[in-house]
Amino acid sequence: MSLPDALIADLEAKLARHQAANRAKAEYYEGTHTPSYRGWNIPPVMKRINPKVGWPGIIVDTLEERLEWQGWNAPDELGLDAIYTANNLAVESGAGHLDALLYGTAFVALGTGQDDEPHPLITVESPVHTTGHYDRRTRRLSDAITILPATKEQPATLTLYLPDTTIHATKERGGRWTETWRDNHQLGRIPVVLLANRVRSSRPDGRSEITHPVRHYTDEAARVLLGMAVHREFFQAPQRWALGVNPEDFDADPWKNIMGHWLALDDADDGRAQPRATLGTFDQASPLPFIEQLRALAVQLAAEAGIPTSYLGIETSNPASADAIRAGEARLIKRAERRQAMFSIAWNEVARIALLIRDHQLPDPATTISCRWRDAATPTRAASADEASKLVGAGILPANSQIVLDRIGLTPAEQEQVTIERAGSSDPLSLLAGAIATQTQ
Repeated sequence: MSLPDALIADLEAKLARHQAANRAKAEYYEGTHTPSYRGWNIPPVMKRINPKVGWPGIIVDTLEERLEWQGWNAPDELGLDAIYTANNLAVESGAGHLDALLYGTAFVALGTGQDDEPHPLITVESPVHTTGHYDRRTRRLSDAITILPATKEQPATLTLYLPDTTIHATKERGGRWTETWRDNHQLGRIPVVLLANRVRSSRPDGRSEITHPVRHYTDEAARVLLGMAVHREFFQAPQRWALGVNPEDFDADPWKNIMGHWLALDDADDGRAQPRATLGTFDQASPLPFIEQLRALAVQLAAEAGIPTSYLGIETSNPASADAIRAGEARLIKRAERRQAMFSIAWNEVARIALLIRDHQLPDPATTISCRWRDAATPTRAASADEASKLVGAGILPANSQIVLDRIGLTPAEQEQVTIERAGSSDPLSLLAGAIATQTQ
């Protein structure tokens, strides 16, 4: 079968249209962006200095660090925990969340595992290499493409996702795509899920956390740092002036003059009413105006990003109280919880497609699948254990509930071990004795 060249060309053009914007967002995140406006009061020799401001990276990382996806809540017979573990989604999901926060969009692709690969195979794809057409009626992608550039070891590769088949191809020297193999999965939907950030009805493909205000404040901060560098070079040291001094009184080396050669000027009386040399010093310029500008920009940026100003390095002389810290993080926690709700829709769709690839059908328990997230407030282990103890003590949760194990932050492997130990002994003292014996050994 021939390749759908028109569709491939359309998706390639769409991918190319977003390359410049995605590259700019990545530069802001990495701290390598250089503001175009350098200012009139910058000496030409210092315009090559490029101060780096990492505020956009802090904004994205701070939010991503509170999005810890721990798998699906589903009946054991579905085997979703095994899929989660085999595809290393505890780590891969974080990469998808990071791309979604950075670019506004990320993708999760599924397919048939080959050789030693997990089956089904789940990978996170960056919007730098992947794009597709979104169908508003079905709230899914109608098609998608992933294009990886050529390297020294292999040519450029293409993966085209269609509702009933996935086509893999490589680019020949003539510039044409040549099909290598097809995966005829017959799912009736494409095995790619859109992982979008800050979705709204007018923008279903998501929005980056590195907004235009964030970029503006970052550029302004870089310019302030550049002005600070100019101040350090030209105005940090007190400038001196002299009257009645001949040029030959100074050393040819300017550094000797700066470091104190003026103190050795001959000031002998030559018959004039005043000494021959009159020396003075201009007042030293303070860098505090630059520091205050950075502080003001950091406050504006923190308001835009919904994070405490302390995350941007703005500290006060008096440490904040615990209540003040919690109040400052309230908006950040709510933003993280909103992202968890949005990303849960995508990960639940990933679970359903994975079951379709593996079993070729969706069992009835698949309707009860939900996502399990760590508390966005990131409480300590002690606080989580105290909360769980109070819920059990009040009779709200049974002591052997899976929810209790989730609340205290046990990993899936630890929860499985606890379940095995519970099944092996119903006597709490026996469990405690066994734990002590194991620890002693």
